[in-house]
Amino acid sequence: MMTLMGPNQVPLFPIRVFKISLSYSVFFYLFFLIFNTSFTIMGVDVGDFLKQYLGAFFGVYLSTTFKVFAVSFYLHTSIFSLVYLVFYFWKQLNPKWYVLAGIVFCIECLALFQSMVKFPQIYGEFFFFRYPGFAPFLYFLTDFVSPVLPSVCLVVIVGILLGTLVWQTYLHKNKESFFAILHVLVLGLIHIHGLYPVGIVYFILVLWQGKRYQNIHLRTYGLLLVLLLFLYLIPSVWSQISSLRYSSTRGKPPIFILSADSLRYDKIGNMVNGKTMTPNIDLFRKDAFQFHDHHTTIPRTFPSWADTLTGKYAMEHKVRDMFPSPEEKQRIGSSSFPTLQQFLKKLGYDHFAIGSFAADIFPRANFGFDAVFAPNFNARIMTVQRTAETQILVLPFLVGSWFSGGMYLEEMDGLSTWGDGERLLKRFESLVKERKNSPYSITYFSSVIHFPYTPAYPHYKQFTDPNYYGKYKYLKFVDPTDANLPNAEEISQIRSLFDSAIYAFDQEFGEMVGYLKEKELYDEAIIILTADHGEALYEDVHGQGHGEHLRGEAVTHVPFMIKFPKSYQTSSLDQNFYGITSSVDLVPTLLDYFEIPLPSEYPGKSLLAVMNEGDWKEDRFVYSETGIWFSDVGDHFFQKQRIPYPNILSLHQVVPEEDYQIMITDPIYRETIAFSKHRSIQNSKYKLIYIPTREGVKFELYDRIKDPYNKNNLYPNHPMASKMREALYQTVVRWENASLAGEYLIPSSLSDINENL
Repeated sequence: MMTLMGPNQVPLFPIRVFKISLSYSVFFYLFFLIFNTSFTIMGVDVGDFLKQYLGAFFGVYLSTTFKVFAVSFYLHTSIFSLVYLVFYFWKQLNPKWYVLAGIVFCIECLALFQSMVKFPQIYGEFFFFRYPGFAPFLYFLTDFVSPVLPSVCLVVIVGILLGTLVWQTYLHKNKESFFAILHVLVLGLIHIHGLYPVGIVYFILVLWQGKRYQNIHLRTYGLLLVLLLFLYLIPSVWSQISSLRYSSTRGKPPIFILSADSLRYDKIGNMVNGKTMTPNIDLFRKDAFQFHDHHTTIPRTFPSWADTLTGKYAMEHKVRDMFPSPEEKQRIGSSSFPTLQQFLKKLGYDHFAIGSFAADIFPRANFGFDAVFAPNFNARIMTVQRTAETQILVLPFLVGSWFSGGMYLEEMDGLSTWGDGERLLKRFESLVKERKNSPYSITYFSSVIHFPYTPAYPHYKQFTDPNYYGKYKYLKFVDPTDANLPNAEEISQIRSLFDSAIYAFDQEFGEMVGYLKEKELYDEAIIILTADHGEALYEDVHGQGHGEHLRGEAVTHVPFMIKFPKSYQTSSLDQNFYGITSSVDLVPTLLDYFEIPLPSEYPGKSLLAVMNEGDWKEDRFVYSETGIWFSDVGDHFFQKQRIPYPNILSLHQVVPEEDYQIMITDPIYRETIAFSKHRSIQNSKYKLIYIPTREGVKFELYDRIKDPYNKNNLYPNHPMASKMREALYQTVVRWENASLAGEYLIPSSLSDINENL
């Protein structure tokens, strides 16, 4: 039995309680590490990758493990200290260790239950892959328990603690009660900002100083209380002061690019059971120009955004997949490939990016943002995430379920299963509040619609079947090596999850637009709604996902709307354009608006001049290509059409010099990937797809209007076949400097390009 140690220890937090907390933390950390370790990401086994990574960078693994344990230890110790305060003031100076541990465990379980109801996707792998026998408990919580119930219980517990402290202070007005209030305020401040290293140092100082707090004058305690309260207010005060530095500039309205990963065009205004999926976007498009036939150049996030923000094709700037080499990613933002943000910087604009896990592409290249509020992605961060996800008692604190926490590990922002947009909206509103209507842009990129489709409570219930109980109840686990088609009930559930995720993004969109209206910024702002790509959802034989093939409308056809300032936009203009447009049109359009000349020829077109036309006068063609193929197995139709190369886990390399980023650096593999890509050219009615195979080049031609699922191949007998084939070859030769070997397109090699970047 542990006893009180020494006459000088602080009675409000004796060393005995510290030891109990340490034992509790070590036990549960090891317990969950042994029995809850996962080597999957969105259902994909990355065990081999982590083994390679841990073998090469074991020291990094140890440091990240220590980091996660330090957070866990601080959180447990904080709760132990708060629980003991109540016992102390109730004159129970030596409670049994198991009583303290039991109360702490119950408090953490309440926080866990609240988090499970709000974000069940975070716990999906635990309940559906490792311990499926416990899944009915998760069903019970999400079916019958509102997150409000455990939250109220937690508030009551905290209320008892605070009530005890306030009452003791009122009765005695002694140093111990003042010290206890300071203790609670310090822990709260550390919790809000996630400053766990400061918290651990604070606990060490408390134990080291012992009873010396008795030497502090009561008046000093009062000053310390005022100081702590001021520290709570600093972010708001600083925002108000900082906003005084910025003022509006005539002709330079704030620009908001509001986007979502995987948002399909056909879902805008789509009705489900008599209810629109996108009520806020539906209202917005009444004020905006809508381009109804808009297509992304490549249905993968990194190269799609690179194309959108440079106005150049991936085949020219060479960022063609999610894992570009250092030489390739350095081309983005170079003198040869400046971004929209860099063009507008010359006019005095500042630029910000906000996003969740799919926005990890923004910190990985020089897009021209002054600040990026989005997660990064590298092997070190993946290790932190995998380790943190094992600690389910700590997860509620790491994702903000416990009284506005969620700042302890910035790596958790990159969780693919954490689809909550609330934290993104806070960052958006904070920036808008500070910058007001000064020259700046915000690129907001939500990942809630990206697989595994993870809208938070209550949105995951919006369109899903409440009577469905299976592994897709809360999210769509993804395994690119699994070619088995889900049954009809599962497909319906997956599509409903996707629709619910769209509804969740629409709510985020409505919050942002509403905030801009509240701040009287909406009318004179430029607001753009778009997406990086769409998503296949088991239409015909297309499977689920994006970037694997170019059949059908689902993966490249995305929304594109622009609301110009009210002083520029006139009601006489037709607000609907039906001609085909491309994501590379954004840069020429905005540069045209600001009267900035293009420094060279661009593949895109300014849309300003045609917005009142309704369609192109000429027959326009737009280009798209596939992404990298993550898997080299499966029975999908597109697997049979491929020139094979190893899967992503075999291609990648962790590069320590690039902050442990995961890259494909082998030039032979990179050229093979580029050579193997499927490519398409399409106009308003037809789509031609170029498919290189080991047996030769195959072509598919589809009528987009009559055959949107691309089932009936019209090649080579249709009159448009030769014209579109020639247009495709001309486009690739022009913008990639490609050459021809028979019918094969031979991409230019990066090593052959001699430019000053």
